[in-house]
Amino acid sequence: MRERIAATAKALAKARAELAATRKRQALLVKMAEKKETAITSFVKQWSKKEMAKIDKAMKPKKSRTRR
Repeated sequence: MRERIAATAKALAKARAELAATRKRQALLVKMAEKKETAITSFVKQWSKKEMAKIDKAMKPKKSRTRR
């Protein structure tokens, strides 16, 4: 009977350790996803700003050169 209790306790301890590791991994994955979202947002803002500058530059009338 003691052997069964010891084996069950050992299995329970192992399951608790796996659960703790899984929770920690999940928390880190959530944190990574948040950082990824922030990085993507930042990149899109910078890229959009550059592209709009290119469009604005292309829309400006070209200056004519005068010969001397």
